[in-house]
Amino acid sequence: MTQYPLNFFGDSFTAGEELMDWKYVENYPTYMNFWDWEKLSKRDRPSLEHLDQKNLSLLRMEERKQSYAGLLGGVNHGISGCSMQTMARLVIEHLESTNKKCIVFIQPTSIDRWCEHVNNQWMDFNSGHRPTDQTKDYYKFRIANSTISSNLILWYNCVLTLVAYVGSHKNTADWWLINNGTFNEIESMMEHKETSNEMIKNSMAKFKEKTINFPQVDDMEYPYFCIGGHVNIEAHKKLAERIKKKLQ
Repeated sequence: MTQYPLNFFGDSFTAGEELMDWKYVENYPTYMNFWDWEKLSKRDRPSLEHLDQKNLSLLRMEERKQSYAGLLGGVNHGISGCSMQTMARLVIEHLESTNKKCIVFIQPTSIDRWCEHVNNQWMDFNSGHRPTDQTKDYYKFRIANSTISSNLILWYNCVLTLVAYVGSHKNTADWWLINNGTFNEIESMMEHKETSNEMIKNSMAKFKEKTINFPQVDDMEYPYFCIGGHVNIEAHKKLAERIKKKLQ
């Protein structure tokens, strides 16, 4: 397929969240199309509290192997709940610590996540985050002083800078963006006066040339969705095939 190693960076979709839950949960819910999933009043992933740490670790390992990154034999750097800033930091750390060329895949996450250095450590936050006593003051300040537009610009600046960095790096043999639906949300924002932005529109149009969609992005009627909002192994297999074709 390619002589270069494949490195995949992303959030829970790349990490393979929910892919193997059916193996550990009795009467696992049937998969749904996007519209049926969106109608659910409760979208919680079935509890895995019955699993001990050993079995939870095995589950995580299985998920990574069965994700599109694992199916392609790549290195899966996906972290559930991570922000674009965390993703950028991981990409930079990888490219600056190797002397070998590789192909980089980036699966951008949603705009409501961000990373901050709090209490001497990097932490990912989102709009639904439950702050601890140590992060409560910071979190209140951040939420009170952010808007959809400001979150969008911060996300865009991070993605644009990261793409430019990866595309020009000496250790990048090639690069691709993986769209799990985030880009569709951004495009929808461009249709509204409050969030429309010409520079973002122009960049999104250019990104399309290097973007590979998860299959649920193109077919919302097909039952790819797990109850927790991620997609099943069929979706990951189809995405892996799409990536293979791009790399041929």
